[in-house]
Amino acid sequence: MRKILFLLLLAVLAILPSEAQTLKGVVSLNDSTPCAFATVYIPSINRGIAANEKGEYLLDELPVGKIKVEYSCIGQQTVRRELTIAKDETVVNNEMLSEKLTLLPPAIVTPDGETPAHYILRHVWEKAKENRSRIDSWQAAVKYDASMNDMDLLFKIIPKKYMILIKSALALGGYRKIFNLALDHPSLKAKVSLVRTYAKGKVTDSEQKITYCNEQLSSDDQKTLYSNKLLIEPNIFDEVYDDYEDWGRHGSARDKFQLVGSYEQDGKVIDVLEYISTRTTEREKVNEEGEKVTEKKTRSTVSRLHVVEDVWGILKTEKQGDFIHESTECRDLGGGIYMPISSSSRLVLPTIPADSLPRMIAEAEKKLKGENNLNKTEQKMAEKLIKQLKQHEGHDVRMELFFAYDIKYRYFKIK
Repeated sequence: MRKILFLLLLAVLAILPSEAQTLKGVVSLNDSTPCAFATVYIPSINRGIAANEKGEYLLDELPVGKIKVEYSCIGQQTVRRELTIAKDETVVNNEMLSEKLTLLPPAIVTPDGETPAHYILRHVWEKAKENRSRIDSWQAAVKYDASMNDMDLLFKIIPKKYMILIKSALALGGYRKIFNLALDHPSLKAKVSLVRTYAKGKVTDSEQKITYCNEQLSSDDQKTLYSNKLLIEPNIFDEVYDDYEDWGRHGSARDKFQLVGSYEQDGKVIDVLEYISTRTTEREKVNEEGEKVTEKKTRSTVSRLHVVEDVWGILKTEKQGDFIHESTECRDLGGGIYMPISSSSRLVLPTIPADSLPRMIAEAEKKLKGENNLNKTEQKMAEKLIKQLKQHEGHDVRMELFFAYDIKYRYFKIK
């Protein structure tokens, strides 16, 4: 999933049709700005979903009657509401998260001078290995939202030789089918569902169906939507823990995280670990005086883990950068075994407003005529960009790719 977002580059959340009882709304902060990617969770049915970048959320197929809903977001106090939903009713509830959680100074004492972050990550993985062996079987109903927007603009302006390199990289990673799907359906919006069962060390999927899609898909395209490579790991446990196997043993990831503080939630102490990576790029450009200068750009990505101290389970994972936003919410399904119940992954470039397109086109045409040092590839790419921008005049351009899922466990057995 994460590899897809880094390789394909772009994303949008579709507001999709719903069935039966529905809960929707907007989550915001106390300054009225949207609370992007906030988590909305219903404990009684063990289901949740991540809001989009505008704080909008939608949960459907809810039970009739009273339900308790939890609204949470990193650095914000969790809000709990009791709502009543009638048969075939759509309830709108807008929530504001106003009080920040107070991060207390870390108070973990470790032996032999081991840093607190190393100590926590080592125990997280040791406990994860133990919990993995204790999971006997489980079954979960999984729903996915998949959305692409204006990706045809991206694909049409990328030179063919670079497209071949991207295809090759995706094929090596096992993502060739989803890349071809994006090429064939650059404005796809779909909701799919399946039932996933884990037993005797094997994972099987059944009851696969598309409940909504804005395009007619072939049987092969539908199979691609159900593919594990497109969606989540076959073993849902790996979605949270597998990428970080080396945290508690070896590898560079372990050395980069720092323990930045702790907070209390539902009577449990949650430790917050953080890793900030930065990347600086340089490029030559000509300034207004006609002089060649070097322009530097620095981008940062913040990765955070929320770890439940007493059972060493991962409660939340978050990654936020200039282009990528990822979050996963977990719940204790018994015996300290934390499993994901919602996740969202989005890669998005800044939106180009419709009123900016004429100016961008004029500047691009002026630069194309005045530049003498463009090679043939750069010149063709500039010409393609101008052509495609002209075709998009009159509306905002949002080149985005978005995947999200929520999970409802039907049963969960521990050895």
